[in-house]
Amino acid sequence: MDNTERLYKEGILKLKENVPQIVISLVVAGLIWLFGVLVFIPIADMLGNPYLFGLTALKPIISAIVFIALAYVFLKIVKDFGELMDGVADIIASKLAKERITDDKLKRYRRGLRALAYLIVAIIAYLFFLPIMAGMSPVIAGIVLIILVIWGVIVLINIGNIFSDEIEEGARLALAKLEKISEKKENEEVTNE
Repeated sequence: MDNTERLYKEGILKLKENVPQIVISLVVAGLIWLFGVLVFIPIADMLGNPYLFGLTALKPIISAIVFIALAYVFLKIVKDFGELMDGVADIIASKLAKERITDDKLKRYRRGLRALAYLIVAIIAYLFFLPIMAGMSPVIAGIVLIILVIWGVIVLINIGNIFSDEIEEGARLALAKLEKISEKKENEEVTNE
């Protein structure tokens, strides 16, 4: 079994291992969110949002509890999603780069796809956490959004830089093939005349 085939099989194995775990974690996160946002936080509001021990209102406490539970589940998702993206990177590398794949290129593919995965998970997590953060303090939700946007732009620029070498190399190879085809056609025309 050559390196490309081994890499492809390892990628498929990573997908098979991580997809079910991610789906289960997303279902759990969805249930926590549904109960927290649609049941527990409204109950705290219905109770008149009393102050506990004279320190803080009930709604921010319930929101913080739901926030911590969701944070735990999303940390598991981030770990599994990162491994899933390694598998996707292995498959892409084995199919696109074939013989040209090196350990350095594979590390770049993995780094780029992991960064993209983390950005996607962060955006999904923000959407899950938004009503909960707003229940604790709307200012927190706004600050987190600003940080997420800045980080997202930086990540996307880095991903572009990571894959720009691969795109340039692919373009050079495609151009070389086109040049060979055009030279071959020119040689055929010359021999036909």
